[in-house]
Amino acid sequence: MSDTAFSLGIGSAAQAAASLVNTHRQIAAADRARADRHDFERAQATTRFGRDLQLEAIRHQRQFELRHLDSELRKRESLEALGHKTLFDTYPVPEGPGHLRDSLRLLAPDLSDLPPVLLLPKFHGPTAAHWSGLRTTLVSALRRTLGADGLVEFQEVDGAISWPHAGLYWNDLYGLPTLVVQVSLFRDTLDLALGGCHLRAATDGPPADPLRTVHRHRRAPRQRWTDKEVARLNAAAPPALALAVPDDEESGGRLEVEVAARAVTAVVTAAVDTYWLAVAVRYRQRFDAAVALLGPDALTDWPADLGVPLGQVADPAHHLLTVARREAVRGRTAEAEAALERSLAALAHPDYALTGPPYPPGEEIADHLREADPLYTEALRGAVATLDAATGPDGPAPLPAAVREVLDAR
Repeated sequence: MSDTAFSLGIGSAAQAAASLVNTHRQIAAADRARADRHDFERAQATTRFGRDLQLEAIRHQRQFELRHLDSELRKRESLEALGHKTLFDTYPVPEGPGHLRDSLRLLAPDLSDLPPVLLLPKFHGPTAAHWSGLRTTLVSALRRTLGADGLVEFQEVDGAISWPHAGLYWNDLYGLPTLVVQVSLFRDTLDLALGGCHLRAATDGPPADPLRTVHRHRRAPRQRWTDKEVARLNAAAPPALALAVPDDEESGGRLEVEVAARAVTAVVTAAVDTYWLAVAVRYRQRFDAAVALLGPDALTDWPADLGVPLGQVADPAHHLLTVARREAVRGRTAEAEAALERSLAALAHPDYALTGPPYPPGEEIADHLREADPLYTEALRGAVATLDAATGPDGPAPLPAAVREVLDAR
């Protein structure tokens, strides 16, 4: 073999070996590239799987929260619906919250122009047969005594009230002076409870007054109503309200219902007078006329001043004249003279109604009496006449000479 051929053979073998080595390197590089790509894809898949797991967890959490919120909302709506249903089912006014207030706006768009609202709810307790007709009779008596003069705005309520009643107050009575008259019946006994809201002149106290029992009335047997007793009932009654002596159980029951209605009306009138005494001057009290329908000795234990402190009376001088007249009628002449004397002093200056004696001399009081309005003068003349009748001609003169002279001259 020639040297040239041998060299060509060695070169070919070297090329073949080099090619084989390059092939192995390429194969190894391709394997490494595939492995790297596989690792990358696996890492990407792991990342996507983790992200999908997180998104699924967030989705589940949000769905749980939405279901929880939806459940809470449904529960709240159910409770509100139940509350509204309970409110309407138990509301004292059958038409629902706000109806009474809207009805009052038909009478006065500005509710502050209305007099106090007198609210008569359903009677408590079973209405026995012997109380039949009491509500109708009572409504007529209240309207006749208080409604005719515009002293109250009378409102009947078909439902029973447990006062204070937050729903009724905030929806219908907020800001309105209201007197709640609750009558309770049990067998032969009638209990009268009074409460209300915004009845005080001062605004620093609580707005509502709870129900308090202020009077109890018991039915009397028919044998009590003799000619003499019925005549006492009719002594101060107008002919249209005169009562007849009962001649059987039915007529006796009707008379008892009338007497019970008059007793309730008299006590309610005292409460209405108490309100107006605190806000009005020269107010003519109606309690005496209402209680006179029960006879001359009825409710004599009721305070002559209706239990109203003089510091809460808007016109103490005029009010004291009524107190003096009541004390004189009850035979308490000393108390009547003291009230009359204090009234004249309060006419000179209102502070004397609270401070008491010593009072100004008669000449100074006479000067103020000359300037007094006719309402006070007439009330003074009536109180003096009542006191004169009680003390008799030999009794002490209830007025200083100078004051008497001015009063006689007017």
